[in-house]
Amino acid sequence: MRKKHPVLSLLLATVLVVWLFPPIPVSAASLYFTAINDSIAPLTSGSMPCWSGGTLYVPYTVFDASQNGVGVSLGLYTSYHNRNHTVTIFNLKQMLVFNLERGTCRDEMTGATYDAKAIRRNGKPYVPLYMVCSFFGMDYSYNQLPYISQGYLVRIKSADAVLDDALFIDRARELINNRLRDYTQSLSPAETTPTSPVNPVTPPEVDRSNVATYLAFRCESADGLPALLSTLDGTGQYAVFFLPPQVIETEGDLVRRILGTGHSVGVLSQDGEEQDLERGRLALEEQTHTRTTLAYVPETARPGLEERGWVCWKETLSLEPNSTVGGTAFANTVLNQLGTRRRTVYLTLEGSGNTARVLSALLRQLSSNQYTVAVPMETKL
Repeated sequence: MRKKHPVLSLLLATVLVVWLFPPIPVSAASLYFTAINDSIAPLTSGSMPCWSGGTLYVPYTVFDASQNGVGVSLGLYTSYHNRNHTVTIFNLKQMLVFNLERGTCRDEMTGATYDAKAIRRNGKPYVPLYMVCSFFGMDYSYNQLPYISQGYLVRIKSADAVLDDALFIDRARELINNRLRDYTQSLSPAETTPTSPVNPVTPPEVDRSNVATYLAFRCESADGLPALLSTLDGTGQYAVFFLPPQVIETEGDLVRRILGTGHSVGVLSQDGEEQDLERGRLALEEQTHTRTTLAYVPETARPGLEERGWVCWKETLSLEPNSTVGGTAFANTVLNQLGTRRRTVYLTLEGSGNTARVLSALLRQLSSNQYTVAVPMETKL
């Protein structure tokens, strides 16, 4: 029998480990970006993932939509009790508790304990990513970014994640570079100011806080109206609802609810016939004792109708989510298509149940990207 050479065996084992598992970056200059499903969280030194003892750790707050910086929900909530030194991560069915002082991890529902612990970094509790994802049935990955030296992406994924890692990294390139620029400026703002007129000036971030965003729903039926209104009521945002004459005539309670909660109503005409618009306007007057001049008509019909006093909706973007797209993915699609637009945005969505399902995520993403959803009024449109 041939005798195995111990040095050769060790070398082969090392090569196998390196091939199976990507190396853990250890450079002090490494930058860790965090993605939650299909969104990139802001990059800060106080919330960057880190390695400890061969385990990847993240701030416990990344699992909570109200604290992760992008408003993306993983279906989890978190809390930290300073007096008890405990971090709790939970949903309606499960609860995982880390005790930082004792170095323990416990399933609060069953009493089971796990060989995992939370640590402190940057003055806040960090939890082991593998443990949380495994416990709550999620997935995660980390990949080196091909366009940033010593840049890595830690991505936490629930069932709502749409893109695979390679495609996501490619499509998120511009946003990741923007996050890096913001991070660099926050560390040394003086360095971003040129000391000489001949030095190039770093282009400022696009400020969309003054970009009014008007939201419209094109409703061929009343099926999606209750869900849309409930979502808007919960977010405090307003929209204009374009309804065909027959819906205005038969859905008086819903029409009154639309107007009573601060939204606007316009008339939808597929063919751009003025008689349809007049029929809808008359029905609105009878139902609510209000008048409207807002109209959603084909582009070719607008000039003549505008001459006769109608305010025709001129959309910047019109989209309809399908039944399989997640809220975050749809919101990212909208933002990608809006790009770096600096002018007023007129966004049209189909008034369907699918739109109601993704609307909360879209409104959160618009807000986090500085778009100001404005109250649609005839005098402004």
